[in-house]
Amino acid sequence: MNTNNKNDNYSDNTKVGIERCDSYYLEELIPSLKSTAKAVGIPEVSGKTVLLKPNILMDAASEKAVTTHPAFLDAVIQLVWEWGASRILVGDSPGLQGPNFTPRNSGLMDVIDENEVEWVDFTKGKIELNYPKAMTHRRFNVSSVIEEVDLIINLPKFKTHQLMYYTGALKNMFGLVPSIAKSPFHARYPKREAFASMIVDLNLAINKPVYAFMDAVIGMEGQGPGSGNPKEVGAVLASSNFLAMDVAACIIMGYPPEKIPTNIAALERRFWLEDFSEIEYPLFQPDELKVLDFEKIHFKKSGSQLVDFILPKPIKKLRDSLNPIPTINRQLCILCGDCIKICASEAMSYTGEARQKKVEIDPQRCIRCYCCHEICPAKAIEV
Repeated sequence: MNTNNKNDNYSDNTKVGIERCDSYYLEELIPSLKSTAKAVGIPEVSGKTVLLKPNILMDAASEKAVTTHPAFLDAVIQLVWEWGASRILVGDSPGLQGPNFTPRNSGLMDVIDENEVEWVDFTKGKIELNYPKAMTHRRFNVSSVIEEVDLIINLPKFKTHQLMYYTGALKNMFGLVPSIAKSPFHARYPKREAFASMIVDLNLAINKPVYAFMDAVIGMEGQGPGSGNPKEVGAVLASSNFLAMDVAACIIMGYPPEKIPTNIAALERRFWLEDFSEIEYPLFQPDELKVLDFEKIHFKKSGSQLVDFILPKPIKKLRDSLNPIPTINRQLCILCGDCIKICASEAMSYTGEARQKKVEIDPQRCIRCYCCHEICPAKAIEV
């Protein structure tokens, strides 16, 4: 493998451990996670401060499969203590984070309290990361907690994603950007290819040792990452190579990994892998656990950068207007206003008063980033 672009903090390990796990009982979870870690190499945590970074898109009940399951977090905490960590921090930042947010509704905070580990509010302090070799975005303001830790253990949830088709290890690191500060990235990079490239730049900018365990016991199918439906997958994954993990998860989900934007952008850097064929599976092969009836998001055609450059603006605007636009189910909408707050293009607003009050979407302003769809607590926004 070409290591000229490699950062010493990242492992050349191309292994992904995949193990069956059909329930969230710790008696099954912990042995399954141990098996995957042993197969790919147990993370070096002895005497270190470790950040566990679950997926908390919103603080939804665990049975909705929006967040990393609390039992999964519990199992990882117990393992990291067992492996000798001196301090464990847990943190993430939802798309819309209120003051003094803690993930109570999901059950994650109960696990944090019971295990006497520390919850980190990502909005309390920020640092700037500068990645000179970036292909799309060079500077990121992220939670300053990464200065306190020796290792980040990423805990992504196995889910579909309306814009990126799939969300996993690489995409989950976007949560290090605090709360509403994530929204402008969608306005600046509305095309999924550019957004994926930005996500890869962020992962490379972090410059910390990393490891990942993926919660694929129950995933989310359909209109993920926040409005889809729970789906039994029956697996857990482990790897220090985020691209390799995402490739494996895509195969289990039924996506061709070479068509997922984050995979394409990451492979282009030749940082994690030179080719998907390099990935080693010491336990289960992803094809062995493939979910044949998994409801995926259909691929949408995107024009090349050259075509974008050549096409006149009116034609590009017409083409982009044909992409699916979010719509609002009036019967489900609770008028909470979260969609208005998160909309980077200011395409959403209230109209009317009292009983006539409703949320409207301006199709001319909408950039089809689907952030409103992601964070709607009532599943009232459909694509």
